[in-house]
Amino acid sequence: MKASNFEVHHRKLLHQLLVGAAFLTYLIDPEDIVWRFVKNSSRPHELERALFLAATIAICVGAVLCTWVSAHRKPEGNSSVEPRRRIDGPQALGEILYAIGLASLFPSSGFLILVLGETLRVLRLVSRKGDPSRRGSEVQPNATWGSAFRIEAVKWGILITMIVFVITLRDRVAEYLAAASFLIGALLNAPFFNRSLGNDKSS
Repeated sequence: MKASNFEVHHRKLLHQLLVGAAFLTYLIDPEDIVWRFVKNSSRPHELERALFLAATIAICVGAVLCTWVSAHRKPEGNSSVEPRRRIDGPQALGEILYAIGLASLFPSSGFLILVLGETLRVLRLVSRKGDPSRRGSEVQPNATWGSAFRIEAVKWGILITMIVFVITLRDRVAEYLAAASFLIGALLNAPFFNRSLGNDKSS
């Protein structure tokens, strides 16, 4: 089933709602999925660190794939702009790997909400590939590595968060860094920031 126009035009909003829903599961279950499965083992902290390292690698691969796609995406047709909404195979894989890595921080129910929700959302967007009704929606000039890193700023911030968390295994540190990542990413992709960048480039 193809994504609706609402899903196409509100990708970030739907992703944020899924992350928010996953986070709210802490209200009914205080243990993240990793700790739930390793706490009764003979070496829980070593296993916890290993599993979060695997999650960090998934986030890293996801961030690299999504950033690479954003930096190399070509304009469609004869247009001089490229749709930011387009989802293809490498980006779909990147989004799903990122969701799996991020979901490791949430309780079991939150993990399922985020991974299943993101997988369904991304696959529905993939099915819209080539749909002419998407063209021209939320477009940007030909991408550069700078704009690609800005677009995917949250993913890179979460990657840094996970690296620090794997080293320290301190929940509070991860919470502060994750909150800062989402805030900085939101600011970098806010409409007023994009307009200011466009004014600087045209001056």
